[in-house]
Amino acid sequence: MKISQFIIATEQDDNPNTYLLYNTHTTAFVAMEKEKYNKIFIEKNFKEDCVQQLHKMGFLVDDDFDELAALEELRIKGMSDPVQNVTLLTTTECNARCYYCFENGIKQYPMTKKVADATIQYIKKNYPEPQFAINWFGGEPLMNFEIMKYITEELKKAGYDLIAHITTNGSLLTEEMLEYFQKEYSDLSFQITIDEIGEKYGKIKRYVDIDAKDAYKRVINNVCMLLDHHVTTNVRLNFAASKIERAKEIYIQLKKEFEGHDNSSLYIYFAPLTLDSDNEIISDFHGDMEHPFLQAVKTQFSEGFPLYKPRYDGDMGLIGAFGLMPNAFSCGMTTKNRISIDADGTLYKCHRLSGKKEFACGTVFDGISEDNSIYRIFRNTTIEDEECKKCNLLPICQGGCKSQRILYGNKQKCHRIRQIQKELVNLYYKEISKKM
Repeated sequence: MKISQFIIATEQDDNPNTYLLYNTHTTAFVAMEKEKYNKIFIEKNFKEDCVQQLHKMGFLVDDDFDELAALEELRIKGMSDPVQNVTLLTTTECNARCYYCFENGIKQYPMTKKVADATIQYIKKNYPEPQFAINWFGGEPLMNFEIMKYITEELKKAGYDLIAHITTNGSLLTEEMLEYFQKEYSDLSFQITIDEIGEKYGKIKRYVDIDAKDAYKRVINNVCMLLDHHVTTNVRLNFAASKIERAKEIYIQLKKEFEGHDNSSLYIYFAPLTLDSDNEIISDFHGDMEHPFLQAVKTQFSEGFPLYKPRYDGDMGLIGAFGLMPNAFSCGMTTKNRISIDADGTLYKCHRLSGKKEFACGTVFDGISEDNSIYRIFRNTTIEDEECKKCNLLPICQGGCKSQRILYGNKQKCHRIRQIQKELVNLYYKEISKKM
């Protein structure tokens, strides 16, 4: 018998004589006396009366059990899922000029009818099931609303039942657009980023067609319109680690903006910016203040929004609320059929790579090249990073974001809860203790 590598173990905040153990693979959780913890997990005395129960929970495993191989089997199964879903860029043009946008510097162009027709044919050829999901993206996708309508109508003629998620800055949304989307899609959701309040928001977005003093109110009104129509709306608050105090103020103010509307359709969440400057990497923070992402988690939870929207009820939902839920793969884009279609018809395995032709893996005209090196990186089920193989968080991150590694190397590879995992286990314990 041996100790599982997938354990987060920490002293209980309010009682140092109690140890909390969470298994990141099985989601098993246990609180035990520190003395017993030391005997079993430090001295490796496996004769204690609770050893068999700990074995059933996954904290102890058989000597010949290969935990990494079991995890790879899970990835192989998860990544073979024939997902009916594409990300579709209607344009790389945008009416905003956000300083942090990962598309800064790429060529701007709208999708043409020729590319749209080829995209429709590509979808019909590669996605045979009737239910199909489109993640509309850009640029600002609503700048090419006519192409959105054209593709939607042609796919519906072909027999598809469409689900749509629209990532937009929200400034161009109209009642007519919303009416169209609700009529044409069996399920509809939005993601809208709001990083500041009032005129400061306008100065960050730098819209080319909206005055800075008017931009914030327009977007807030459009979010309220979505909520009033009971449309699932995710409001994303990007933040730099060093600016967490201001980000928390913005978060609380945003929640107040939407009072009186359908908050059951609303989800507001923090998103750490991918920045290379000193002490801005969220998984490698060093400083005197409480970890910025831990502050973000606490703020979200106290305001009624878990870290991840609950996929389950009860205790399993709380596991997700604190970012401790294991996953079958690192990202949905690692599954075979998930693809991002650029506005010029180029295929990428992730929208983060769009516009960077060196990372392309095909076109809607010629299809995917499965021998392509980038495609193979995304489809590789084996964890090759030696540090990852030894990490207790591997069941949660499954090797991390492929695009992050491609674009930034190992500097940005680690999961954002890496430095705060013990604190999150304590928060989880406090919440489930309230139910006891």
